[in-house]
Amino acid sequence: MNSLTARVLLVVGLVVTASAQGPTQPFDPSDWGDVLVHNVTRADVIRLTLAGIDVQSVQGTTALLYLSTKQTAALRAQGYSLLELPRAGAGGKQAGYHTYVDLTNELQAVAAAHPAICQLVSIGTSVQGRELWFMKISDNVGVEEDEPEFRYGSSIHGDEVVGIELCMNLIDLLTSSYGTDPQITALVDSVEIWIMPMMNPDGTTASSRYNAQGRDLNRSFPDRVNDPVNTTSGRPLEVQRVMNWAFAHSPVLSANFHGGSRVVNYPYDSDPNRWASYSACPDDDLFIEQSLTYSRLNTPMYNSSSFPRGITNGVAWYLIYGGMQDWSYVWQGCNDVTIELYGTKWPPYAQIAGLWNDNRAAMLAYMELCLKGVRGLMTDLATGLPLAGTVQVVGRTHDVFTDPDVGDYHRMLLPGTYSIVYSASGYVSQTFHGVSVGPRDATRVDVALAPVGFRAPVPDVRVNGQNGPLTIPSATPVSVTVSLTPNDLVGVPQDWWFSVTYGATTIWWTWPAVWSLSRSPCYDGPLFQLSGLEIVSGNLPPGIWTFAFGVDRRDGIFQGTLSDSITVTAY
Repeated sequence: MNSLTARVLLVVGLVVTASAQGPTQPFDPSDWGDVLVHNVTRADVIRLTLAGIDVQSVQGTTALLYLSTKQTAALRAQGYSLLELPRAGAGGKQAGYHTYVDLTNELQAVAAAHPAICQLVSIGTSVQGRELWFMKISDNVGVEEDEPEFRYGSSIHGDEVVGIELCMNLIDLLTSSYGTDPQITALVDSVEIWIMPMMNPDGTTASSRYNAQGRDLNRSFPDRVNDPVNTTSGRPLEVQRVMNWAFAHSPVLSANFHGGSRVVNYPYDSDPNRWASYSACPDDDLFIEQSLTYSRLNTPMYNSSSFPRGITNGVAWYLIYGGMQDWSYVWQGCNDVTIELYGTKWPPYAQIAGLWNDNRAAMLAYMELCLKGVRGLMTDLATGLPLAGTVQVVGRTHDVFTDPDVGDYHRMLLPGTYSIVYSASGYVSQTFHGVSVGPRDATRVDVALAPVGFRAPVPDVRVNGQNGPLTIPSATPVSVTVSLTPNDLVGVPQDWWFSVTYGATTIWWTWPAVWSLSRSPCYDGPLFQLSGLEIVSGNLPPGIWTFAFGVDRRDGIFQGTLSDSITVTAY
């Protein structure tokens, strides 16, 4: 056992963490502050964490801790080399930054000035009664739509305040440039954006990392390793509020702004092996590209001398338990990262303009990522109503979830070809193979799941009374007929579709005898028993022909949910 290990073990009983202190005695934020400890190894930092010390960041052989005066004295008595930094509450707070009151007034003014695209939402109050504000921004701000939900949040640690200013600048940019800037207009039109500039207003007001009870909010979420119960019970009030908001929504992508370093940190932050040097989640490749999307557009971050390309895996940096990003990913199906904006938590306000310039393009590009991958609607085949369902990519043990209000899902993926399983409680699962994802807009896959025991309609298309595939001489006349057995959907209005594909061209038939290149249903009405309706007759020119017939949800959009097709090669 080395001497530092011995010192850590000796002080375990002496060190009282803020989280333990909160419920039993009053929390005095002026008694806590940032302290540097020098000459520590990775193993030393892990042991400090396991001893209950709040590690904030690590730079080489130096770690930044958040300690009480009692903790500081205990560690110093054991021989640690410590440097206490000036406390924000003792002059570190800089003029120009938004106070909670300033922020509230400005958010209310913005919402009032842009009611068509803005809605100011309180998700409840903090321990000391301050509102926890979200600004919701979207083109139809009061309507649930088939679009991804995105979240930016800042200052879960109250003394890390650069993100507050950047969030406020972003809100101003989105609202003032909507309708004139194409990139911003497209974002607001396509995404339901939620921005929470100040998650810990009590902490920010007191210049404290912790909330008013002395709890570290970013060590208080459910954790897959040491707290795997997804409940709000016993958690800090602000954490409960944010969890309940997430339960009611289905954010696809999010990021939390911090201060004290300059890097994008991605899951996992904890690992069953506490000594692990890296902890990859099932979407590790996606998270790396997601993080690079941000850092590439932030030159000082990307050129970091401490973090290659300005990104890091959480465990590879330093171990924490109870972080928000791991909880968001594991339980909510949301791709969440931690973005450290600057090496100083509370820099002079004059530096904010430069930091905004460093981050502006990255913030917008990061938001656009939620529009990539695979998206669609999951509905009940019998009723057409939206479902609360699960989407899982084969080979990736990770679920994302539909928004049950609309039934929409948004599964971020890198370009490639995937098999995807769609499921919902009480329904028969479906697997779609060969789903191709490109580099730009998400591929659309709408899914209608049949209730267990449900007898789905059976469409049937035949050529000369036969199922395919067929090979027929061009001189042989053909008769293409369709039939339908409606089963449990008899009398239920649906869209009926019939198409013919020859080479690269597809034409659509509409009752009674209209052909068009425009995709439209041949009939819109109740399902009934149909037998042998002839739609095509005559000779087929040489080539490959595909005839398709099907029915699906009555919305004028072809989903191909229940269909039959036959391929004929004419020669």
